[in-house]
Parts: sequence; C-alpha cells; structure tokens
Amino acid sequence: MQSFAGRFDAALTGPIDRCMVSEALFNSPTKFGSLLVSRRMPDGRLCVVRMLIDGLCLGVKSVHPMFCYPAQLTELVENGPEDIISITPQAAKKLVEQAIDFAAKFGIEPAPGYRKVAAVFDGIDASECKSDFEFGRDGQPVFIAGPHDTDQRIGEITDKLSASVGEGNYTVEYDEAYGLDDELAGTSWTDDPELDADIDAD
Repeated sequence: MQSFAGRFDAALTGPIDRCMVSEALFNSPTKFGSLLVSRRMPDGRLCVVRMLIDGLCLGVKSVHPMFCYPAQLTELVENGPEDIISITPQAAKKLVEQAIDFAAKFGIEPAPGYRKVAAVFDGIDASECKSDFEFGRDGQPVFIAGPHDTDQRIGEITDKLSASVGEGNYTVEYDEAYGLDDELAGTSWTDDPELDADIDAD
C-alpha cells in the first residue's frame, strides 16, 4: 500500500475540490468546530483534511486526514453532527493561520500532524480574503477542558496561559460535552491507525 505521504503528494497535484467549515466557529460562544479541505486525486478520489479548530484557545486542536470518493464526503457531511457551510479556500486558509497565530501567543503549538498536511493549502493566497476572524472571548483566551483532557494536559495549558498572559487574564472552564470525538465515533473521521503511523513516520 502506498504510504500516506505518497498519496498526499499525489493529491497536491490536483485542484481544490471544496472547503467547508462548521457554523459553530462563527456563531457559537464555544468557537469550536471542524474545517474541511479536500483536493481531487488523479484516480477520482478525494484527499480530505479535517481540522478541529478551537477558536477560544488551542487553535488547531486535532487533524484527521482521509481518502474517499466525493459522494462519501457528501454523505459524511450531511449525516455528521455539525452544521457545515461552504467557505472559500482563501478564507479557510486565513482562518487556520489566524487560529494558529492566536494560540501561538500563549506558547501553544498546532496539533501533531498539522505540519504534515498544511500543504493542502498550497497555491492558495490567504491575503485574498479580506475578512479577519475573532478568537478568544473579549480578547482573552478561554481554555475549555473536555472529558478527554487529562489533569496533566490541563496543567500544561494553564501553565502556558499563566506564563504568557498572567493570572486573571484567561479563563479555564470544564464541559463534559465539549469536543466532537464521541459524536464522530464510528464514522470515517475517527483515527485510522495506518494513517496515524504514516503521518508520524514521514
């Protein structure tokens, strides 16, 4: 089987198929949701990169690549737990870049694997998008810890926030329902061990 890197490189020769984003990133107080970018591959399939964006603090929280046919992607989006809307490639790239820049202010890096798939935006000029996106709450970071965040992880993030902006200039909240991992269980968006191993190895 061709490695993830090989399949991904093949996808980069194809055009952007579609860019989509969760409405929750714009009209929900959590500013939390998926951003999807797909490119057409020579064999008719799509290479799809789904980034889970935390617009309150973490930036790119997780990355899930997959390969599928266009009809399969449509079905996943239509039957998924989020309200997904179309977005221009330029706006999608700018949203991701600004989310990363916001998190970087607090010493928070994008999710492992992001650098391996960032090239999905190659050839797209984010400066063509004239909109700017808002992050945080009233300008301050808000770390919402979910059910999958360990005490160690929570401590690491709060330490970074304390060091970067100081006590009283950020908020930590806990929400047992926060996150999409459970809702996505059983779909093709869940982690693929082979893809994960390829991303780590490449």
